[in-house]
Amino acid sequence: MTSKERMRRAMSGEKPDRVPLMCQLSLGHIYKHAGIAPEEYWYTSQGMAEGYIRLADRYHFDGILMNVLGIDPGIRAKIKSVEKVDNGHIVTWDNNSKTLCPPNDDPRPVEHVAEEIRNPLISEIDIDAIPVIESASDLPPYTLDIVDYVMERRGDTLSIHGEIGTVFEWFLGLMGSLTDGLMALMDDPDKCKKIMERMNREVIAYANAQCARGIDAFKLSSPYVGAGFLSRDMYEEFVLPFERDLISEVHSNYGIPCYIHTCGAIGDRLDLMLETGTDGLECLDPPPLGTVDLEQAINDIGNKIFIKGNLDSVNELLGNSPQVVKEIARKRIELGKKAKGFILSSACSVAPLVPPENMDALYEAVETYGY
Repeated sequence: MTSKERMRRAMSGEKPDRVPLMCQLSLGHIYKHAGIAPEEYWYTSQGMAEGYIRLADRYHFDGILMNVLGIDPGIRAKIKSVEKVDNGHIVTWDNNSKTLCPPNDDPRPVEHVAEEIRNPLISEIDIDAIPVIESASDLPPYTLDIVDYVMERRGDTLSIHGEIGTVFEWFLGLMGSLTDGLMALMDDPDKCKKIMERMNREVIAYANAQCARGIDAFKLSSPYVGAGFLSRDMYEEFVLPFERDLISEVHSNYGIPCYIHTCGAIGDRLDLMLETGTDGLECLDPPPLGTVDLEQAINDIGNKIFIKGNLDSVNELLGNSPQVVKEIARKRIELGKKAKGFILSSACSVAPLVPPENMDALYEAVETYGY
């Protein structure tokens, strides 16, 4: 059975030959181990796409998730020089500004100049003035370059997944900070929902563009809606309707599975997340990072949707030996087999410093215990 078919079966509730393996890798982890020059990895679509492919091959994943879709080729053209330094590489741009590319993390400015920026108040925002792209045809031409590259090279054999941040995340970005965004929900909830209704049209345009390329599944990244941010009532009011609209759009137009990625404390709202119409849930962080006990989650929702995740990238994958990681994975696999569909995965992204040997242990575990 190919990886593509294995994942399709797990996501649809059919029985695959074995439990699939597919983790989301942090961009820093990919960069650390892919062997691609910083100016190519961070600043070209082909370089980052190669990173996704190389690490999926290295770890024997059954699928690839692209959380970056395409990179403006004009960015690479602005690089004047790249210099190796003790803590990574220094990229100098054509305007003489400098960026540090650490060996295992995202690039950052060498000198950060603090700017006094006042985030907008909800009362100051003109809803009609918020720019919105409503059609996939209006997106920049490079938008899906990474998607196209990965699809061309692994689309026949691996399960290829697209992603978009949900409109709640976009709304928080519009408000300038998490604090200001969450306070706006209290100050003018009706206006916040109208803003999200407008912005969700662009979110859906990005989703449609990816799905039209023939991806196998679509992930909604919704990191700020756990119990550490929102109550159940606020989740139901400000999150659920918009995610349901997006999932309905994908189901209606393309008929592929959708799943939701929410980090942290979601053990109290699994039932509400199902009301979005999602086909699966990702993360399900166990304590101490989250509040999800896998066995309880399988008992509660495991006969309704597929489950992907539950391995703590920090406390389980990072600090243990490969032998311990393999045993941890074995226990998850034995529980996961009881679900409608289960994909062995890190809960959230694999941290940059997780040793490759520990990732190899996950593949050994599915090969040993997953059939």
